[in-house]
Amino acid sequence: MRRKLFSAPLMLLAALLGVALLALPGCAMLRRRAANRPPYVKVSAPIIYEMIRDNPSILILDLRSPDAYNGDTGHLFRSHNIPLTKLPERLLEISVFRNDTFVVYCDSPKCAEEGMSILISSGFEDAVLMDGGIDAWIRKGFRTVLPDDLAGRAAEKADPPR
Repeated sequence: MRRKLFSAPLMLLAALLGVALLALPGCAMLRRRAANRPPYVKVSAPIIYEMIRDNPSILILDLRSPDAYNGDTGHLFRSHNIPLTKLPERLLEISVFRNDTFVVYCDSPKCAEEGMSILISSGFEDAVLMDGGIDAWIRKGFRTVLPDDLAGRAAEKADPPR
């Protein structure tokens, strides 16, 4: 009669340990690739325009203050204003977009970097930053939504009364 050297549960444990050890180098390679990846993607205003045009339901996140959002420069159509100062406490509102690509813009490089840092560290790894922010959008000739009082004044300037 042959004697068993290892029991079935012990052999199963050894097999699982062997598979885990084989997988470790692969995990390390993935971490190295992720470490070499830039922290976030910056995209020009024309590319952002195409992203929005091609995906009408994409989240557009404006990190400026409410005054700036409703100010002279206006904001992108369908954008949601979550000021940078309130972003950490309002992440739950956009949590359904955690695994989606979405657009983020601001009005200064510091605001943009801080906002993207908060988003990336909170698991929003597919957020795309509009390079140059709202000013780049306007410089490229794309329209913004202006508050009613500003839109009325802009229309008067464009077509003065006769």
